[in-house]
Amino acid sequence: VWKKELGTNNNSVEYDLIYVGGALGVIHAAVMAKLGYKVLLLERLTFGKMNREWNISRSELQSLIDLGLFTAAEIEGLIAREYKDGFNKFFDSNNPDFAKAAILHTPTVLNVALDSEKTLTLCGIKLQESGGKIVDETEFIKAEVEPEKVVVYTQNLSNKTEQIFCGRLLVDAMGTASPIAWQLNGKRAFDSICPTVGAVIDGGIEPEVWDSNYGDVLHSHGDISRGRQLIWELFPGAGNELAIYLFHYHQVHPKNPGSLLEMYEDFFAILPEYRRCDMDKLVWKKPTFGYIPGHFSIKGSDRQVAFDRLICIGDAASLQSPLVFTGFGSLVRNLPRLTDLLNTALKYDLLSANHLNQIRAYQSNIAVTWLFSKGMMVPTGKFLPPQRINSILNTFFGLLAEEPPEVADTFIKDRANWFTFTRLALKAARKNPYLLFWIMDFINFQEVLLWTISYINFTLFSLMNFLLGWLPSFARWIQPWLEPRYPSLWFWILANSYALTYNVGQPKVKFKLQKSQLSMQN
Repeated sequence: VWKKELGTNNNSVEYDLIYVGGALGVIHAAVMAKLGYKVLLLERLTFGKMNREWNISRSELQSLIDLGLFTAAEIEGLIAREYKDGFNKFFDSNNPDFAKAAILHTPTVLNVALDSEKTLTLCGIKLQESGGKIVDETEFIKAEVEPEKVVVYTQNLSNKTEQIFCGRLLVDAMGTASPIAWQLNGKRAFDSICPTVGAVIDGGIEPEVWDSNYGDVLHSHGDISRGRQLIWELFPGAGNELAIYLFHYHQVHPKNPGSLLEMYEDFFAILPEYRRCDMDKLVWKKPTFGYIPGHFSIKGSDRQVAFDRLICIGDAASLQSPLVFTGFGSLVRNLPRLTDLLNTALKYDLLSANHLNQIRAYQSNIAVTWLFSKGMMVPTGKFLPPQRINSILNTFFGLLAEEPPEVADTFIKDRANWFTFTRLALKAARKNPYLLFWIMDFINFQEVLLWTISYINFTLFSLMNFLLGWLPSFARWIQPWLEPRYPSLWFWILANSYALTYNVGQPKVKFKLQKSQLSMQN
């Protein structure tokens, strides 16, 4: 991305929004098109294809209905399977007695399997019905930011010809490997990686081995091996389909680059042990693989998510949960906030980096849980007792198993408030007196200090939520008078109103799709 002080491209502005990346990007693009904006979606691959399945919960899907993107009937048509219960259990045969745990049941966490390709297709239809355009098999090359527009240069991968598009705002939805996000943050490396491999199979596991009415949300069936604590996930899909994943938390280190191919070797080698299956009888439908980065944030401004006339969303903006890695779920949970703020910025042409950087999905209650992620990551070159990570996981998940179901539900869905988090942390320390000493094997003094700052920020945000909880309602009350007169001030108040609630895991959704009164400004 380059900035030009003077406009040199004579092309007129064709679009309000140009999205680069058609997976999570098309969901947001369809929302903005329904608001009345002229939208272009660019996709490097054939549009509508995914190498990963999507799981979510009913309550999170409801937000898409409330927002007005889908009807209830359309949502039902996208659901491939809804299972009865999900299990969370970690291997504890070698754990001390106080670090053993019962199975944690999470019947409303990731229990709805969506047909990802059908979901993308429907979003694409809604985008085009609202006047949007999809250009696939087209690769992003560069963007030039001018005072009144952004010029996007692309290459058609079929005929190798250059295509140029002009718009008011460029939206980077290229995911974890986005070159734009990398440039914005000074080529800062990820703090951690979650390499994931797996497959969708369409039969071959006997019914007495696994009932497709149930899912395996998080499961380990062994201790640390070769410096990795491997964890399984299993989600039922349509018909006889099962989506099975194997992943681990990986420290970013030059001496330990890791390999997805090596992970696949492990997957095929130990899958029969995990699910007592005959590999020759499995019906393989498609592979599922990828890597999900982790960024340990202390405050919301740790990472840049915007530039003049450019904003990152989804995985490109590091919008994931550090516990249940899912860019899709995190985007859906934050969609009302992102949409409302971006709509306001476009209406009043508040498209500078200063304004757009306020459109972010930082949550202090998520940031404080990065220590939990560190506790599942073997430091490079360090030997740990093989049972250490399973012991830590069983301590925390054992506590959740003892709590009412809604506690685990809110914790895993990034909704835990300060009181719940603090109470559980203190309870874990009482239950397992060695817990703090064990965690120190994974972190250094500097990281302890950074986590302390993160916890203080979480505490302050929670206090502000308590003291200023009236602000979001007051903001909506003064909106008709304030917004048209002082749009920049209104935008700042709106961003902070969302921050007061979303940042501590307590969103108050008020936004619903309505046609924008202001659209493309030539």
